[in-house]
Amino acid sequence: MASETGERTQVDLLRHGEHCLGQTICGVTDPELSEKGWKQLTDQTDGLIARGECWDICISSPRMRCVKFAEYLAQTLNIECSINDDLAEADFGCWEGLTPAQIEKNYPGQWQAWLDNPTRPAPHGGELYGNFLQRIDQAWQNLTKQQRGKRILLLSHGGVMQAILAKVLSLDNSALFRFNVPHACHSRVSIYHLQGKPDWFQLDQHNSIYC
Repeated sequence: MASETGERTQVDLLRHGEHCLGQTICGVTDPELSEKGWKQLTDQTDGLIARGECWDICISSPRMRCVKFAEYLAQTLNIECSINDDLAEADFGCWEGLTPAQIEKNYPGQWQAWLDNPTRPAPHGGELYGNFLQRIDQAWQNLTKQQRGKRILLLSHGGVMQAILAKVLSLDNSALFRFNVPHACHSRVSIYHLQGKPDWFQLDQHNSIYC
């Protein structure tokens, strides 16, 4: 399919680096990047640029662990930076600011039960995961239409990337957490706009390291 002629949109997905609250769960909680996290992103993007990669626009989640680096990189590369509120991580309710071990201690069984079936009513009282997936799906559809034909760097979160990757590969919700998305993880999706056919989505790279 990729060999057919047609317009192509390229989306490089990039997760934020380590944040100042370490291993705690942060959805709406808004810590900034740690020094290590900033270096993770710098090393990753420097590696991509050294390979000749470039982008027309940087689109970012509104959270500080994403947007500060996005603005820095866009200014450095002299490209547009756009903030998209719909690409923020899910709200994890009473789990915010806790590690998975602390969640298990304070709310026994809830963490694994949620991983087994994330679209059931949220035990943490935050955003329903089904609503989160719908939000990300709509944001993704809007982005690929509005930025058609461009090379896009999308700086966001682990959950956002998992949702997009599952959507691209037409996987059901049970596969969401099968994607390993570490800090500064880079993945690439190509969208081929073929005349007279539906758009063709292709995962070109996942969890690539260019440091």
